[in-house]
Amino acid sequence: MRHLRSGLVILGLVIAFTILISHLISRSPQYDLTKDHASFRTNEWGTRALREICERNEVNVKLQERPWDEFATSPQTLLCVFDPDFGPDHKQLSSLVDWVKNGGRVLLAVDTDHVLEYNAAYGYISANHVLLAYLGLVSSWGGLYRATVVVEPAVPSPVASQVARLQVNSPQRLAVADSTDEIDQHLRGLVGDQQKLPTIEPVTVDSYQSLLSDADGVLVMRVRIGQGMIDVISDADILGNGQIGQADNIVLAMNLIYARGIPEAVYFDEYHHGRHARQFDREKLPGRFLVRAMVALFVCLVIYLSGSLWRFGRPVPLKAESRRSLAEHIAAFAGLYQGAQATGAALAKIAQRFRWRLTQVTGLPPSADPRDLARAVGQSFAVDSEGLTALLMELNTIDADAKLSETQMLSLTRRIATFEEVIKDAAVHQRHP
Repeated sequence: MRHLRSGLVILGLVIAFTILISHLISRSPQYDLTKDHASFRTNEWGTRALREICERNEVNVKLQERPWDEFATSPQTLLCVFDPDFGPDHKQLSSLVDWVKNGGRVLLAVDTDHVLEYNAAYGYISANHVLLAYLGLVSSWGGLYRATVVVEPAVPSPVASQVARLQVNSPQRLAVADSTDEIDQHLRGLVGDQQKLPTIEPVTVDSYQSLLSDADGVLVMRVRIGQGMIDVISDADILGNGQIGQADNIVLAMNLIYARGIPEAVYFDEYHHGRHARQFDREKLPGRFLVRAMVALFVCLVIYLSGSLWRFGRPVPLKAESRRSLAEHIAAFAGLYQGAQATGAALAKIAQRFRWRLTQVTGLPPSADPRDLARAVGQSFAVDSEGLTALLMELNTIDADAKLSETQMLSLTRRIATFEEVIKDAAVHQRHP
C-alpha cells in the first residue's frame, strides 16, 4: 500500500510538472528567424500587441486570409498590410487598387532592409520594394539603426496629433520617384544587373502627402488614389511588439487606425504571411495547452502502468547477510594489536576514535574535559554519565607504550563498544521514534 501511494504521488508530480511546462510553452513568445510582422506573432517583430489593443478598444478586428482579388468588403474598413512575405500578383494588386479608388483605406508598413527574398511574380526581390514601386515610391538610406527620432508633420494632420518622438529601427526613409526609369534603376541597384526584373508600371496616384518626417527623411507617406488612400510607414518595426510601447509609437498607430473615424472593421492581412483560416481557428482554441497536457498524462499513465504490471525476469530474493556487532569488530582489532605486542598503542587509537565520536555527537571541542564530555553525552542520549566519566578518565591514564594484558584490553574495548552501541541506538531512536 505504501509503495502504491508513493507511485501515485510521483505520478501526480509528473502530471503537474507537464501541465506547468505546457502552459508556459503556450504563453511563451513564438520565435521566428524571418522577423515576421504577422499579427499572430508574439515576439519582438510581430504585431500581436497592436491587434490586441484594437480588440480591447472594441474595434471589430478580422483576419484577411484570402487573396486581395477576393477582398470584397465595405470601403469603410481598413486593411493592414505589414511587411508581406510574398508580393501580390497583378490581378491582386489591380483588385486592391480598385477597392481603394472606391473609398477603401490601406495601412501599409514595409521593411525595406530585406531585399533578396524570393517572389514568385517578380523574382528575388522583396515584396516590400515591389509594393513601393507600384505606388511610385522608393526607399532611401538616411537614418540610424534603432534610434529615437524627433518627428514633425509637414502639414497639420490628425495622424501627427501628439506624436513628437518615434522609436525607429530602420535607417530607410520614403521618397517619391520622379519617373518609371528611376524606379527601375533603384530596383536594379538593389538586386544587381544579372537578375532580370519585370518593368513595374506605377498605378495612377492623385497625390502624395508627407505626414511625418524627421531630419533624415519621410517616415509616413499618404498616397491618395481616387476616393481612398494608402498610408505607408517606412519601418514596420514601429508597429512591432518590441517598439509599439516606446516613445509615441502607439499614438501614431492609433492615429492611423482612426484616421477617418472608427472603421467598420480592421482587417489584418495574413494571407501574404502564409497563414490560413484553419490554422487561426486552432490557435484560438481556449485551453490549448490542456490538450497537450492530457496527451502527456496519458503517456505518463501508460509508462507507470507498464512499469508496475510488467515483470522483467524472475523475482530475485534478497540475500540476508549476517552483520557483525561493533563489539566483535573491536575485539578482533584488539586481538591483532595484541599479537603484535602493541596493546597500548591499539587502545590509545581506539580511545582517540571513541573520544572523537563523542565530540561529534555533542558538538564539544576535542580538548573538552572528560567530565563535561560525559555529562553532555548523558544529557543527549540518557547514558550512564558517571560510568562514561570513569571510562574516559581511565583511558587518559593509559600510555601508548604500556603493555596491557588480554583481560584488561578486552575489558576496556567491551566497555567502549557498549557505550557506542547505546549511543548509536539512542540516536536512531531519536531520528525514527
